[in-house]
Amino acid sequence: MNADDLIALLRPHFPSAEIQAVNQGNKFEVLIVDDSFEGKRLVQRQQAVYAIANPHIQSGAMHALTIHALTPAEYQARQS
Repeated sequence: MNADDLIALLRPHFPSAEIQAVNQGNKFEVLIVDDSFEGKRLVQRQQAVYAIANPHIQSGAMHALTIHALTPAEYQARQS
C-alpha cells in the first residue's frame, strides 16, 4: 500500500474532501478536510477514518496511521 492507495481507499467515503497522504514504508499520515467533520469531536473524526483503514492496519499493510481530520474552516485557520 502507498499514499495513493490510501487516498483511493478514503475517496468513496469522503467524495468532496481534500485528501493528502504521505507514507514512509508502511507508516502513513493523512490530511482530510471535509464538511462532514463539522460538529464532530476529534475522536469521532478519527474513528470514521480508522473504520475504513482498519482492515489494512490489521493485515499489516499499514503499521501506523496519523490522522489530521479538519473542517474547511479549521484548515483555513491553520494556513494563516
